[in-house]
Amino acid sequence: MPTRWTRKSWRGSTVKSEYEVAIIGPGALGRVFAARLGLVAEVALVARSEERAAALRAGYRLREAGGEVHVFPNAYGPESAPRARWAVVLVKTPDTVEAGRTAARLATAGAVSLQNGWVDELLPPTVRQGATTVAAKFEEDGAVRLVSEGNTWLPPGFEELARTLSAAGLPAEASSELAAVRLRKLAVNLVVNPLTAVLNRPTGALLEPPAWELVGELVREMAPVLQARGLAVGEEELLELVGGVIRATAANTSSMLADVRAGRRTEIEEITGVLLRWGSELGLELPRHRALYHLVRALEKVDRGQPLQQ
Repeated sequence: MPTRWTRKSWRGSTVKSEYEVAIIGPGALGRVFAARLGLVAEVALVARSEERAAALRAGYRLREAGGEVHVFPNAYGPESAPRARWAVVLVKTPDTVEAGRTAARLATAGAVSLQNGWVDELLPPTVRQGATTVAAKFEEDGAVRLVSEGNTWLPPGFEELARTLSAAGLPAEASSELAAVRLRKLAVNLVVNPLTAVLNRPTGALLEPPAWELVGELVREMAPVLQARGLAVGEEELLELVGGVIRATAANTSSMLADVRAGRRTEIEEITGVLLRWGSELGLELPRHRALYHLVRALEKVDRGQPLQQ
């Protein structure tokens, strides 16, 4: 067993020259993946800088259904990080380019991004994109809470990493249907993220009659674009999919709403911005999604104390 686990803490093993898995990005989700994987594999957690890595080595708290665990990871800055058999990118999309380069440099067997949005063009060719519905968040006291263990889908060729994730309690599979999985996840993000950010409400608010009508309109507007990209579902099935996720995550605060509230740049460009570009290629204007796009961009500027027009 590569880590020492007790009911209250686990600590990374002796520093290695090569790890089994490198997690690029110590946000809430990255910390969950590092802690869980640390139970079954040698794991390196790679931060944006040496200073942030030092803070991580001092420990963080992870809250799960079974209680709270104090985690002391093997953390590195990007320059000092050693090689790893597998690299997993879990940064926010504005940090994709640098994180992708780090993942490509470290990985000896394969590198994969599990980020939100459609970031293929921002990643090096050797870094593939998968998908995950694992959910985590930072709580007010700085601890990380695992909200949902979800599922993770990896590209073919990543079967070994899928087995390691599953052994760590994070169900995963390497899937030949990954493109459809990613489009389905994007469909949910296209509705839930910008709409909750603009309304400043948890996900369940989208089930209320006025918002639910807009959910339906957004789904119908984006359906032809996603179908053109290969998603073989009709409007009603797509609305069922989005509605099911909204009901299942009703108490959640979406990642985009959390970013707006914290004054951080959101992932709107890599979510709605991508849809608008795809729609433009088809000659479709998508006015409702375009309005949400501009509203979220405006909220980013307001929360950063910037004027709406420059």
